[in-house]
Amino acid sequence: MNYTEQTINTDVVTNLENHLPQLGIEKVEDEILKGLKENPKYISPKFFYDPRGSELFEEITELDEYYPTRTEKSIIQTIGQKLDLDFSNMSIIELGSGDASKIRLLISQIPENDLAGIKYYPIDISQSAIEKSSEILAEEFPSIVINGIVADYIHQKSWVPESGNRLFCFFGSTIGNMNISEIEEFLKLIGSEMESGDCLLLGMDMVKDIEVLEKAYNDSKYITAKFNLNILNVVNNLVGTNFNSADFEHLAFYDREKERIEMHLKAKNDMIITSNSGKDGIYIKTGETIHTENSHKFSEESISKFGSWAGLNVEKILTDDNHWFSLVHYRK
Repeated sequence: MNYTEQTINTDVVTNLENHLPQLGIEKVEDEILKGLKENPKYISPKFFYDPRGSELFEEITELDEYYPTRTEKSIIQTIGQKLDLDFSNMSIIELGSGDASKIRLLISQIPENDLAGIKYYPIDISQSAIEKSSEILAEEFPSIVINGIVADYIHQKSWVPESGNRLFCFFGSTIGNMNISEIEEFLKLIGSEMESGDCLLLGMDMVKDIEVLEKAYNDSKYITAKFNLNILNVVNNLVGTNFNSADFEHLAFYDREKERIEMHLKAKNDMIITSNSGKDGIYIKTGETIHTENSHKFSEESISKFGSWAGLNVEKILTDDNHWFSLVHYRK
């Protein structure tokens, strides 16, 4: 584990633990190249979020067509009044923390006399995202302690911090990016690490009209397309491939049977992709796709099933007027 300390603009010290070196660059290379040699080809969505990818995703959240972020935020804005949570000496653990916009809404509802006892653990694969969000939160809430953890929280257990009064937050329906078997495995891991009294707030995007779903991932400004194509630049930087994003086009559609949006990159021409590995090149033919993301949509049945997998009880389900998005409060 690489442990460093950073001083940010507000003179508040943020502890930053980087667990990614434990995985090793060779494992990252193997994972990416293995996916590109599969049929069909794929790249894990966790590689979307370099600094440029994070910027583009922030732009996506502001788009008219992209309902999930604003809908979930509207639920979080009044959550403090609706949940029976004891915030005293609480550790808030946010998985896939990204920017600070959602957790900021939650922390702003914590009573003033409880803020000094709050420890916040943003956990993300992007160090730049943690640094930026920590600076924003430390400026607004100077009394809270921020302990950033750079980790692949799906494949590493080392991100789970101390015991005590803990609230786990997994916003954005990020859980929908996993396949169903991964969701089950992940929730079982979360449940096994949680102790009696610990809580989980889980954001879940619900099944809805297909037109609404497909517009959300095919916006008129093509920001989602830029975001999708940028993953090729991330892969180039990580493993020395020679992708040219201009050789691909963005493709996103809803699979009714699997209840998920799929995002792909579709090749415009034949190409051979090489990498630092020095191994044989990867042949991609015209019209072939690279699968970059799934975004599963869920039902009320999913809410109960997820709780069962994790060994958690459903305390409350909060949703918007359209029932487009649910924020589920589970308790161990």
